[in-house]
Amino acid sequence: MAFSYQSVVDLARVPLNDSEKARYSDVTLLSFANQGMLQVLKRRPDLFIGQFDNLPDGEKGHADAFPLPAEYVQTVADYVTARAEMTDDEHVNSGRASLFAQLFAAEAP
Repeated sequence: MAFSYQSVVDLARVPLNDSEKARYSDVTLLSFANQGMLQVLKRRPDLFIGQFDNLPDGEKGHADAFPLPAEYVQTVADYVTARAEMTDDEHVNSGRASLFAQLFAAEAP
């Protein structure tokens, strides 16, 4: 199964409890996914060897193919979740945002 950036957004919605798309728009979560991919590129450029025509540029759309192996879909979704949690009340969700940020950091050192 090929994954897309929409796959990342959909996966991030699960821990955000936002299947109805009431709290976060697809555009916002896609923006976070694009930023997450730039973080992966910065931390692990080796993952993009041979993909110079498909490097993250912060401008990918929902239907664009996810350029990494399937095991990195969850990693980027964790980044999206962390960023979304950080936009909520910082005192209520600071622990959750930190948890997802740590998950991302552990998977994309």
